[in-house]
Amino acid sequence: MAFECTPGDTCREIMMHIPQSFKVAMYVLLFLSMGIMIKGLYDKLLFITSGEGFKGIKKLLPEKLNWSSFMKTAFLTGKVPRFKEVAVFHGLIFWGFIILWIATDVVAIHYDTPLKIFHGPVYIVVSFAADIAGLMVLLGLSLAYYRRYVKRPDYLTATKPKQEMFMYAMLASLVIIGYLIEGVRIFLAGMPVGEQTWSPVGWAIARVFENLGLSIETWAMIYKGMWFYHMANTMVFVASIGLTKFSHIFMLPFSALVTPPRRGAIMNAMDFENMPEDVETFGLAKLSELTEKNKLDLLTCVECGRCTQVCPANNAGKPLNPKTIITKLRDFAFDAKTQGKEDADLWENPIYASTELDSCTTCGACMEECPANIEHVNVIMEAKRYKALTLGDIPADAATAIQKVQINGNPWGISQDDRFKWADGMDVPVIEAGKKVDYLYYVGCAGSYDASNQKVVKDTVTLLKKAGVSFAVMGKTEKCNGDPIRRFGDEYSFFEIAIENIANMRQYDFDKVVTHCPHCLHTIGKEYAQFDDGQFETVHHTELLADLLKSGKLNPSKKLDEKLTFHDPCYLGRHHGEYNAPRAILEATGIQINEMEESKDKALCCGMGGGNMWYEIHEGDHLAEKRLEHVGAKSVEKLATACSFCMINFNSSKSDKTKTDGLEIEDVASILAKTIE
Repeated sequence: MAFECTPGDTCREIMMHIPQSFKVAMYVLLFLSMGIMIKGLYDKLLFITSGEGFKGIKKLLPEKLNWSSFMKTAFLTGKVPRFKEVAVFHGLIFWGFIILWIATDVVAIHYDTPLKIFHGPVYIVVSFAADIAGLMVLLGLSLAYYRRYVKRPDYLTATKPKQEMFMYAMLASLVIIGYLIEGVRIFLAGMPVGEQTWSPVGWAIARVFENLGLSIETWAMIYKGMWFYHMANTMVFVASIGLTKFSHIFMLPFSALVTPPRRGAIMNAMDFENMPEDVETFGLAKLSELTEKNKLDLLTCVECGRCTQVCPANNAGKPLNPKTIITKLRDFAFDAKTQGKEDADLWENPIYASTELDSCTTCGACMEECPANIEHVNVIMEAKRYKALTLGDIPADAATAIQKVQINGNPWGISQDDRFKWADGMDVPVIEAGKKVDYLYYVGCAGSYDASNQKVVKDTVTLLKKAGVSFAVMGKTEKCNGDPIRRFGDEYSFFEIAIENIANMRQYDFDKVVTHCPHCLHTIGKEYAQFDDGQFETVHHTELLADLLKSGKLNPSKKLDEKLTFHDPCYLGRHHGEYNAPRAILEATGIQINEMEESKDKALCCGMGGGNMWYEIHEGDHLAEKRLEHVGAKSVEKLATACSFCMINFNSSKSDKTKTDGLEIEDVASILAKTIE
């Protein structure tokens, strides 16, 4: 249905000079391209759900959908703006594309429905916005192309580089041909003067065409040819969404919706008590053993390399690249599918090296930065389970630590009788059956045996007493919670330890568990919960102390005139979500915090997580060195932290760096204790 412009109205003829056959072709190709797109997306769903289709989606859904992350990803590009360089070009492309899409919809509504809205102010605003949006897209593409193909950083290497080129070419072609069509249209319409204002790019192109001296008939033929090409190009783009990385337009928001925050480092328990006797392998052995979320992660990876950029192990020269952990598994799965295999063994010709997996500190930096919400750590740890339990492949020092835990209850191998010696002369309450306390203070192995962490425990106990907190410790009956053993991949030993510890803790009556080691916090608070009776409400000692300060039960009587920097422990920050409590405590003491640029959720791992506290990967550098460089750059005399492993690692590594040789390292509890009389 044609729309006639009334005198004085601002509008234009839609589909000027376009024959009816072209219009029919457009609608046919539209439905065809939509079908191809939907088929491509559905094939991905079949891959994710192992052929179950929509019925299998429920296996992917968590108890609570992450609507906040979904909205941010769908409408504000999610985590993309965390990297400023990427935020610029991706934002230009994203918002430019959105504007062009809206403009196309407005034209379609005007042409295909009774709502004739594309005239007057709407026409002016939409035309101008679309012209500017095209420039935004082209500028964004140029910056992205420069980054990927001129600067060529290693982390941007792709397994299918031609697909990236296709995406650049497709988007650029859509915009450029669109501008050319607009220029011809303006010229054929007699150069309406208003178009100079609300279609500035098209007007400029029209002026060029005006000076070429071609006949109106020739321009009309060119216009029809370009229009058909542009239409076909658009339909190819729509069809390709389901077949290429363009699918991230839909899949990344969906992934954000089904990925709960801070879940990636929580391993699923293996039920050894009810396991069939004929089970031959443990851990991730075959493609069929991937979870639905694992398979979704394989499809959502756009190979942006952010995980590689922030991985502390990779930056230290260790043989780990989080991106290739995902892409190698994805390519292996696709190759198996191409060969018609229903399943395939990952270890027949291993796709992962032992040191590659063992280098992971499970710090979560890769997952924190990933705009696709991929849970890299889950895949790594499941592969380590297979490596340890089925292949018996485990670092020698890790195996020794396991034996020491099994014999002595701690990875140092120190006698269990010495576990409570730190409390000599302190009158520390020991929990008793039938006597309720508010808090069970789980001291942990480091707090029991390492001198620097023993001081943290003593200071924490002193503060809890001064605040009148009802608490008790387990004393000599406390044992290692099994965190390092689970990170080694020895799930069976962890299972035995967890069951014993849960039974031991359930003898007593308490409301919450408090621990100063974030690794204990994670294991007891999140991973024990997967076992019967293992649900314990767990808080970090900085959270409890911050609450005591806030409630007035602790009142600093003096201020400390010092400057320091604070290191955020990975398992307290990224895996537990606590960044404010340690800072609130330090601020209450009067100390000035000189924050490192890489702080809070961007903090660099000290290197001791993932079991790396107990073995060493000799390739590359020590991970603590890079973090100590950040500390040294702040020119402070003290480093505060809130983690047992960080305390040990920084104390043992600080002398290797000139700027941190005399660095004093203290836990926030010890700093607070100085201000409480």
